[in-house]
Amino acid sequence: MQKNKWSTKVLITELILFFIAIEIIKDPNKSIESAKEGLNIWFNILLPSLFPFILITDLMISLGVIDYFTRYLEPIMRPLFNASGIGAFPLFMSIMSGYPIGSRITAKIRNEGLITKNEANRLIGFCSTSGPLFILGSVTIGMLQMPRLGFLLLMPHYLGALTIGLILGITSRGKKNYKCREDYIMNIGSIRKPMQKSEGSIITKSVTDSMNAIITVGGFVIIYSVIINILLDSSGFNLIINTLSKITKVEIPNLKAIVAGIIEITNGCAMISGLEISLIKKILLINLIIGWGGFSIHSQAISFISDTDIDTRKYIISKIFHGLLSFVYTYLIYLFFYKDKIISTFIPKEPLFHINTSSWLKILTSSTTLALSLIMFLIILSIFILEFRRRT
Repeated sequence: MQKNKWSTKVLITELILFFIAIEIIKDPNKSIESAKEGLNIWFNILLPSLFPFILITDLMISLGVIDYFTRYLEPIMRPLFNASGIGAFPLFMSIMSGYPIGSRITAKIRNEGLITKNEANRLIGFCSTSGPLFILGSVTIGMLQMPRLGFLLLMPHYLGALTIGLILGITSRGKKNYKCREDYIMNIGSIRKPMQKSEGSIITKSVTDSMNAIITVGGFVIIYSVIINILLDSSGFNLIINTLSKITKVEIPNLKAIVAGIIEITNGCAMISGLEISLIKKILLINLIIGWGGFSIHSQAISFISDTDIDTRKYIISKIFHGLLSFVYTYLIYLFFYKDKIISTFIPKEPLFHINTSSWLKILTSSTTLALSLIMFLIILSIFILEFRRRT
């Protein structure tokens, strides 16, 4: 039975790859242009914005610095998410930096033995979020051209993630499936022995691992950039979309935008922002897509957690619910705070999303500063909680 199931998966994968290969052969110029577009997005946006987070967090974990101060964050993480203090690290970093940093850090600390398998399965469910740079900068300003709606796009996304964390924490009560602060203190020598290696070798390995990670991200971005453009121009795909449109009575451009978003969020959000539908419908669909993440993001996350014992199925299921919760929260916030402020119709605008190659160094500097600031914030918060506990 399991063999037949595996054979079916292999067959489907081979058919998809065969289809992609045929489409590339039919129009190689289109594929080359799509690959160039993906490469430009990776080099000019993702590389300077994500690499500092990946490198700095990797260094902090490899050097053992994170272990010593995040254990004091347990009074926050344990009641809310039934997780140890170090779980705050991927949560905060994911919220501020975006996909796929949270998944990468969760996989890293699991491989280091700093969290249990059950704890990792919970953390991967809600420590995988988009960042404010994409939501506010690319989507709200660049695509929708409506900066005043930033709260309506930002808050539902993070509320959805935190809700999943709370649910997972509540359903896992009664079990000690996290490493508590006492475990760290008693077993600090057996859990972490970073100084057995020289600082130089640790830094070299961190740089190498970080470069491999960012190159992996770039590879998936380029691949999915080609796939999404091939699909949108494919006669077979358009035939399926036309059939679905007749069955569901949903217009073809709307279906194409939704499918594009399911596959890759940047293209999907850009297409949704240009649809001739009401503004609130655009925001609902965009938050649904951002919460889901897209197969491109999932491929990146799974590539990081594949070397661990983290359950990828639980990750995918949590992202489905993240998208649905973001959708629901968006509508509720709209009803309570924005119903009288957003007009029912909206004149479509040409999305302004474009790659600014002149700001590469600025993005790198800002990203590095933000990463260091977040770590300093966590250290100060840990010290504050420690002093508070001592006095009480």
